[in-house]
Amino acid sequence: MSIPKLRRAYFFHIEHQMNRRSWFLTISPIQGLSASTLSHTPLSYFLNTPKPPSFHLPSTCEERARQAGLPTDGWEIVYDDEGQLKCRRVDVQELCHGVDFFDADTKEKKCCRDVSGLTWIDKPVQLAKCCAKDHVWTYDNGGGSRRGGCCPVGFHMNNGMCIPDTPTPPQFPCPCPQTCGNGHGGVETSCTCTNHPVCGHGKYLGIKYGHCYILSFADGEQLGLDRDHTDYKKNGFFVDIPFKVCNSTTDYSRGKEVEMGESFSLQDQHGLYQDPKSTKGWINDASGGANMEFTTDANHAGKFTGIPTCASGECALQLHGGPGSTGALAYACPMPTPGMTFYNNPKVGQKLRFSEVTCDDYEVPLTSGINLN
Repeated sequence: MSIPKLRRAYFFHIEHQMNRRSWFLTISPIQGLSASTLSHTPLSYFLNTPKPPSFHLPSTCEERARQAGLPTDGWEIVYDDEGQLKCRRVDVQELCHGVDFFDADTKEKKCCRDVSGLTWIDKPVQLAKCCAKDHVWTYDNGGGSRRGGCCPVGFHMNNGMCIPDTPTPPQFPCPCPQTCGNGHGGVETSCTCTNHPVCGHGKYLGIKYGHCYILSFADGEQLGLDRDHTDYKKNGFFVDIPFKVCNSTTDYSRGKEVEMGESFSLQDQHGLYQDPKSTKGWINDASGGANMEFTTDANHAGKFTGIPTCASGECALQLHGGPGSTGALAYACPMPTPGMTFYNNPKVGQKLRFSEVTCDDYEVPLTSGINLN
């Protein structure tokens, strides 16, 4: 047997044992050659003869991964249960079911699942902001991406509020004088368009079971219904909605004045605008930032309680409800026409004024001279 053939058939490693101060050559047979053949081969041959170019064993986990067609990053050498060395990849990658981007502020790599909510800050370097579906990130007063926020499409951030991209048409004042009322009627100067809110007294809220009311905010704008969705909003597209105060979703009868601690539901007497039958529904029980909506499912009708209070010089109620029945009725988001929701904090609510009207054959325009008894 020639030495070149032997060299191709074996590989070795040299181990230095410090206690004996000598070198040992460990030979591992590959092609079944006998040890006696190796015993006559000079050690200097293995030490001085370079390894053939055609013979190569992967020396690192990265090389082994490359030969196997696997990713070469994130590998480490570990011991298995039998004490043998093995390569293990510790960096597990996740696939993004959307668009990969880097947060414009933190530079952290993230995944935006809905492309309609992705706003590129610097697309060539993949810097962006990700919002909810059909929302966009807008700067607030040009202060950079840290001074801004997510707004629905068609709105932009201004002083922490989402406002329409197009200017709001000017609102012309009503020719009738708007004055503060005290719930007794006829005391202040008014006109036929004035309908003062009812006032609570002591433990009574001023509203009665089986009676209907227009709900308005401290600035006079009403709680209305959106046109394209079923959300109730401040100054919604449809206003002048009579809401009946009901003892329960099965008891709409006229009754006594509601007291503090007693619950009631609010029934929408109009229904949805596409419905020719004007099917009545309820303000639902949305909470935690979800918008309150019109629903015909009595199981999801909101249950409210109230506390008498004042709003801009007129009588109002602070409503509570939601999970635990102690959350406050409040704006759901910072928009000019925000929806309503229940938040856990009972002190963050928006006050509502209840102005009484007839439930079905109400007059248009609504007047303060209706006999409701």
